[in-house]
Amino acid sequence: MNDEVRSFLSCCERVLHGDAPLLEQLRDHGFACAAGRWEFSLPALHVYLGGEHGGDYRRWLQRLYASDINARLRRLGAEITILDNRGKVDFSLYGLRRLPAE
Repeated sequence: MNDEVRSFLSCCERVLHGDAPLLEQLRDHGFACAAGRWEFSLPALHVYLGGEHGGDYRRWLQRLYASDINARLRRLGAEITILDNRGKVDFSLYGLRRLPAE
């Protein structure tokens, strides 16, 4: 797992645990979020993470899609899902959410 995906996974884990300082920071960057929930577009996510890693958006997107982030999140009882499919990856809205209890 590369640093960019690791950083995103770390943010997801912190959101799932209700990390108040991170949630406030995410809201300050225009994201809708609460403990266990985070809504984002991929371009906005890239910009947010870009402060830490920078880099080319298309390459970042390829690495994100090639990662096992959803498998890792499922072990934590969560997933990334499409909330609003607007026909193009860059325009769609995605979300981190907790999986329903079994």
